[in-house]
Amino acid sequence: MTHTDALTLCTPQRQRGLHMTGMALSPVALRQMATGESEETARAELAGLEHLIPAPTSEQARGEARIFQALIAAYGRHRPAHTGGPFGIRSLTPRSDALVLRIAHSQLDRWIDALAFRESGTGSVAGLRWASSHDGTDLMLPGMRLLLAGVGETEWRAALGRRSAGQSSLMPHWIPRIRREPELSNAQDAELAGLADLLSATLRRIRLLDPLTRISGHVHLFITRHHGDLHLIEACEATPTVLPLWTSRSVPLALWPAALVPRAGLADPRTAVLGLLAEAEPSHAPASASDRPAARALCHIAGLPSDPVLVQAADHVLDVAARVLADPAHASVYAAGGWSGSCRTYPEGTVHGSDPCLPPGAEAVILLPEESLERIGRNFSSRPSDTSRADLVAAGQEELVHLLDWALAAATRPAGLPAWTRDRTDGALLRAQPLPGHDATLSLTATTTGVYRVSLEALGLEDLDAEDGTVEWEREAAPSQSAAVLLAEHAAIEAAVCLPFQREHHKHRLLVPATAPAEPTIRSVIEGADHVLGFFTLAGILGHLHERVGSAHGAADGHWRPDGHSGTLPDSPATLTALVSDWCALPSPHHGEAANTAPVDSPAYLHHLAAHRAALDPFVTRYLAAADTLTGARTLEERHLAGVAALRTADLSALARTEVRPVREGLLRLVRSIPQDTTLLNYWYERHLGQG
Repeated sequence: MTHTDALTLCTPQRQRGLHMTGMALSPVALRQMATGESEETARAELAGLEHLIPAPTSEQARGEARIFQALIAAYGRHRPAHTGGPFGIRSLTPRSDALVLRIAHSQLDRWIDALAFRESGTGSVAGLRWASSHDGTDLMLPGMRLLLAGVGETEWRAALGRRSAGQSSLMPHWIPRIRREPELSNAQDAELAGLADLLSATLRRIRLLDPLTRISGHVHLFITRHHGDLHLIEACEATPTVLPLWTSRSVPLALWPAALVPRAGLADPRTAVLGLLAEAEPSHAPASASDRPAARALCHIAGLPSDPVLVQAADHVLDVAARVLADPAHASVYAAGGWSGSCRTYPEGTVHGSDPCLPPGAEAVILLPEESLERIGRNFSSRPSDTSRADLVAAGQEELVHLLDWALAAATRPAGLPAWTRDRTDGALLRAQPLPGHDATLSLTATTTGVYRVSLEALGLEDLDAEDGTVEWEREAAPSQSAAVLLAEHAAIEAAVCLPFQREHHKHRLLVPATAPAEPTIRSVIEGADHVLGFFTLAGILGHLHERVGSAHGAADGHWRPDGHSGTLPDSPATLTALVSDWCALPSPHHGEAANTAPVDSPAYLHHLAAHRAALDPFVTRYLAAADTLTGARTLEERHLAGVAALRTADLSALARTEVRPVREGLLRLVRSIPQDTTLLNYWYERHLGQG
């Protein structure tokens, strides 16, 4: 549990340096980052274009959204390394009136299954038709064209035949609509009305997903509803986030989509900050007759005193915020629950390990004379007389951006959210709401000190019996109670869908286990895992365990055994596998489960790993299975010798073929060279660090 005094406040000095990610990249390289196009194609497409990624027409966007929704539902969680790219997309070329897609030919059948709407009323994209062109196959909806480049008519018709899709919506374009298509087509458009622009913009920048798969290797997008609004959730790294790709990756504004104007219309930042403060902290709301009341309100929300210099700075920030919010080029600040999502990335790296995203208007908001910036910066220096002018100017710039963040967050706060109630004893703001699909409650708290907490209460799950029955999704410190309200409301969007991704703290098991295959294999378990323990990581752990653990039991004795010493935990790690799993936060079986007395290469243990979306690579599996075969208490040296012997007698190339991910020859050499002497493991690991 995180303690309040250890929380890191969202202070501007800890937010960022004023730099733009990707500023050194050329427009061609920036576009390629999002589309995956070749340099030649990107350069040719950019000629004469005003934007790196052209915005689609409204009908084109609606059609792209329906197709992308169908792909998301059909593909689910998948490895792009196996599908030729996210959703089978190798690259794409966005145009205002069309979208050119280059998909892996192996994925054509899967696309047909995803998109075909059948006369029975089952399927995905009602009204979709196709036509052959000299560049490939066009998929068409009214006002929308999607070109599958390089897919000829012969290949397309053959794929339709294989999937028995001849009597579906995927018929030649001259075929009239089939029964129920018009009404279902209209219903699909209406369902996605509030999310269509975001879905289309994400599809047009699909390769921005690539870096987000670096840990688990999976693409995982899904759509959820929160307080009546649809949201696109990204869970590639097994941590759901509602942040748009361009915000979570802090990409330059040139790659952001335009024209995502909210249905409620443009916001006025002055009205927004005054309204937020009046609702959350009425005792701090400035009097209407006071000088610059909105600027004073913004200072309080951002955790700053109402010094004349800062109030004047906040007034300038509100002017810039108003221009940003009125510019369709920056309308993405309204997406995905508002700009408070970006504010939640403080401290740095809490979302995808990236720096916080600079808000639009950041360059404009710092365009003040150096004297003004220096005066602002002096408010944040403990010894201004000993601080250089350049550092004071930089501090002033950061503070202006900090104020702009909160102005945009307040102005883009979603409308129609449930009201907060105030605790009469400590003044904390509280909100509770049922969790759809579960017998649980989502609880939000924003304290007067600015700490906000979002948790799931009364879950009634067995794995929480040893804890407090509560899953805390997020707990951080904001600069004010009003700011805490903004951040908690945004975090709640993700918390409402977090339960299938949440792990308990003792054994790191999923609270809601995944459905495991009936006959899991090492390969299938790796395919579905969030985290795979690799051999070189294991080798590094073994050296540390040797220094801390004298002996361990075998698998038949139980990986986890009742703890007869401390009495504080129901059981504790007893085998080498359990010790390694505990060290690496891998899920462990409970006492009494079949996996608890089974070797790691057995169906029972593989089923356990699959159910909790974790895996051991083939070399780790071989080593630990052999090390744990020795029964009774044995020294770590004895178990290590058994594991090394198993690896040295194994066909390592055959083991490598059971791995989903590429295996370099260098790794096989490392496996062969691991020392038998446990006292040499740390030296061996350090010597080969960087090669694993």
